Amino acid sequence: MRIAYVMHTRFPTEKAHGHQVAQVCAALVQMGHDVTIVAPDLPTPITGSPAAYYGTADTLTVRRLPTFHALGRWYIPGFLAFAVSMWSYRRALRKYFSMERFDLLYVRSTAVLPALIPLGSPIIFELHTVPGRGQSVFVSLCNRVSLVVCLTSAMRDQVRALGVDGRRLLVEADAVDLHRYARPLPQANAKRKWSLPSDRPVIGYVGSLVTFDNVEKGVSILIEALAQLKARGVRVFGWIVGGPRAFGDRACALARLRGLTDAEIRIQNAVSAADVPSAIHACDVCVYPAPASDHPYFRRDASPLKLFEYLAAGHPVVCADIPPIRDVVSSASVRLVRPGDAMSLAEGIEDILTHSQSAAKRAEEGLRIASEHTWEKRMGRILQILKQQKHS
Repeated sequence: MRIAYVMHTRFPTEKAHGHQVAQVCAALVQMGHDVTIVAPDLPTPITGSPAAYYGTADTLTVRRLPTFHALGRWYIPGFLAFAVSMWSYRRALRKYFSMERFDLLYVRSTAVLPALIPLGSPIIFELHTVPGRGQSVFVSLCNRVSLVVCLTSAMRDQVRALGVDGRRLLVEADAVDLHRYARPLPQANAKRKWSLPSDRPVIGYVGSLVTFDNVEKGVSILIEALAQLKARGVRVFGWIVGGPRAFGDRACALARLRGLTDAEIRIQNAVSAADVPSAIHACDVCVYPAPASDHPYFRRDASPLKLFEYLAAGHPVVCADIPPIRDVVSSASVRLVRPGDAMSLAEGIEDILTHSQSAAKRAEEGLRIASEHTWEKRMGRILQILKQQKHS
């Protein structure tokens, strides 16, 4: 098939969603489809090729459409800038698709749907959050596309309750590129590469420190847990890898406040996509913390890429027990702990360190789960549902 993945933001982007888009498109290419990423021609700090930046094996074809950059105009209020840019971009989309024909359109934002629905082409809308406002318009748009892919069952249940036709809804979590973890750098070599100590377990977090630009993902809880382990005499080394830098600086300040020294913790900025596998392989225990929060991300939307990468690396994982991750993991595959509870997290880490046999069994089950959540299998399931829908 000829597929257009229609973005609503610049591409490539340093934002986490760009990695997910790249992996979806690379998987479709691997499956034999002709894929074009369509994006607004807006400024981006990334100068290299998208494939190099995101570490995909295949070249990613990107078609950038001329778009008025409202955010850079002093005379346009900031709260209107996105709407003005999207108005300009939708005009460009209508013109582009009047000249180009695709078998399938794939989107992740309702902002582009008004320009695409009238084309009459099949549309898959991958939903990453549920809007708090304009829900009647949102429901109407969802009911005019071919398929709505929800990342979690909680997300599916909510949009169905809002009025979206349940026959259009499919739950598919995020996924992982297993090929990147198939030939791991030996752990001793990985630790040397990253100058990590070899005389104690490395407790690692590799991923963005925030979501929605400023909602912290729980690294402060990990720091508190490491401080508690130190107080108990449990000798470990905490390694936190991720950005944005401002939040990394805050984490450093908290670590110092809690009495953790350079010999006990290191917090560094994000590494390149190509280096993520070796960074994860350097860890003895991988941690996915989360705050005790009613934010929709933690209650409904989270399908964290880092969790799938941890599972694919085959390492023991300590994971906050938030509702969305229950679609993928359980106590049989990860050591679950209470979100927002540093003591529970510290106990989970210590449990893995002292019960290696059960930790290894969980890691084995986690690897099996990861094998079912590759990008190719995920996209294959989505396209198969679309095909069945056409013939029903």
